[in-house]
Amino acid sequence: MAHWRPEVSDLWLKDCAGLGLARFSNSPNASQDHTPPLSVANGWAFIAAGRVDNRAELIARLPGVGPAHTLSDAALLRQAYREWGEACVEHLYGDWAFAAWHPVERKLFLARDHFGNTALYYYADERVFAFASDRQALLALNLAPITLDELYLAQVLISWTAYHGERTIHTPIQRLPPAHTLTVTPDRLTVRQYWFLERTPELRLPRREDYVAAFREIFDEAVRARLRPPESTDLCREKPSALAGEIQKSGEDRGSNIAVTLSGGLDSGSITATAAGMLQKEGRRLTAFTSVPLSDTRAHVGNWFGDEFPLAQATARHAGNVDLHSIPATTLSPIQAIRRALHIHSEPGHAACNQYWLLELAQTARTQGCWVLLTGQKGNSGISWTGVPYSQPLTFQWRYWGGRRWLKEWLKRAAPPGLLAAYRKSRAPRDGFRNAAIHPDFARRLNLLEQRLSDPNEQPPRTPLEERRRILQPGRSFVGALWAETGAAHGLDIRDPSGDARVLAFTFSVPDWVFMDPATGLNRWLIRAAMQGRLPDEVRLNRNLGVQASDLVPRLRACAAEVEMALAELAQGPAAAYLDVPYIRQVWHRIQSEDTRETRNTAVTVLTRGIMAGLFVNEFYGSAA
Repeated sequence: MAHWRPEVSDLWLKDCAGLGLARFSNSPNASQDHTPPLSVANGWAFIAAGRVDNRAELIARLPGVGPAHTLSDAALLRQAYREWGEACVEHLYGDWAFAAWHPVERKLFLARDHFGNTALYYYADERVFAFASDRQALLALNLAPITLDELYLAQVLISWTAYHGERTIHTPIQRLPPAHTLTVTPDRLTVRQYWFLERTPELRLPRREDYVAAFREIFDEAVRARLRPPESTDLCREKPSALAGEIQKSGEDRGSNIAVTLSGGLDSGSITATAAGMLQKEGRRLTAFTSVPLSDTRAHVGNWFGDEFPLAQATARHAGNVDLHSIPATTLSPIQAIRRALHIHSEPGHAACNQYWLLELAQTARTQGCWVLLTGQKGNSGISWTGVPYSQPLTFQWRYWGGRRWLKEWLKRAAPPGLLAAYRKSRAPRDGFRNAAIHPDFARRLNLLEQRLSDPNEQPPRTPLEERRRILQPGRSFVGALWAETGAAHGLDIRDPSGDARVLAFTFSVPDWVFMDPATGLNRWLIRAAMQGRLPDEVRLNRNLGVQASDLVPRLRACAAEVEMALAELAQGPAAAYLDVPYIRQVWHRIQSEDTRETRNTAVTVLTRGIMAGLFVNEFYGSAA
């Protein structure tokens, strides 16, 4: 685990006779560590990582925890577990994971936060159980032969955002999804979900404006909790002399230690404006980073917009306490970034096209002395939910959609699932999946089309809440784990106020009709109304959508030799059995000569995603050999 936040990396060894523990550390200040991350008390051992957001509430409820300013988050988690046992997960908010070992009962209990930027992987057989924050540590143990989960790979290739649950692409390595606990004993392994967002009761308030006031209060608390400066984190408590001095020096020399990813949209803009206002009261500034294209993107984005920097500038100017930096992303080509991302995450992903600017943004933040990076990744299904027209009166639906679209939408939700599956199958191309790099023979071998059509989560949702539940279902998205891994690779603590469990529960409780203004048809009404005065109207009321990696096509042309080399690797390696390399080459030829929105789309879904998946497959079987 030395690569995972090496400044706090420790190794603990347990003797076979009892609870004796020996400690080794790669930190130069290990002898000055007064609050080790693992402790043994009352006959059980406990280790934790992460951040607790409701510290004041917990300290008030827990007896004898000591002075709040000296209590680390790891110690607070331990105290909560001592007081409430396994039920403590119902009282904790933040981004955290922990494990408790009870040697007498020979029981291990692990838990992960509701929806945070954390990761927890494990391996289990009849003889061994191992867990870690990063799967590379488990793979390095060589506990068992690792096989490729082919369905997982296929789902990535065809953009099937399926519910993976505990699966990873490395069988038998598994991950603990958010909002789950894991109990291990000699004779069984039990996984339990402790939080169900869909069970949140609907909140009924007298007026539409009342939802705005209630939202502001809970959203502000989520942002405030994530602005804890590095001086108050476990990182500084555990390395008080050298590391805290480094943090203090970087803050003095380079500005704020708190940064944010800022696009031209509502989610990151709302977080930026809110955080900037809070920091200003403390005499601190907020650093913001915005990815910018290197060329004109209009030919590749259609009616959307590809350069988000002007709107980001408007947000920064309006906030008045933001140091905005553009990220041109020139240090890594798209292909170099894909290779780097595979090294960090150990699996291919849907967003291969975004890696070049994501990685440079993280590296720039760390280089400029930032230790905390705020994001708004989970906002689309929460704070800035669009609302669904069919939750509005029929007259609004007819006006919004028009008669033909209205009839189509209602038929999709009223038709029997079997009939819909048959219709979708009849529309599928005979030779495979549209705009996907998957090899047709591989897809047929898995019976992939039929599997996807039979997936209940692939059927049109019957209600707005069902639509949102599918997006937010724990285990459906690995964004939190990806951010945690990206942060660890760059020495950053990446935090997402839009993923706060309390914020998600509140927005889920808001009736769907609130998210649309029936008078104007304006969607995302709740966040737009809540940010009145905080965001400039050109951002707050903007209905156009931005496009990430909008200049991907010219960037790929600029590294044409790297693209050719990657495609040659795919054609000559094991990846050729999984990928339609000739089709990927056809797409690449069009990318080199055509400037259209479709060209950019296939660069995302076919070329870069296919290259990422293929390079992973070649490396996977190369390592196995």
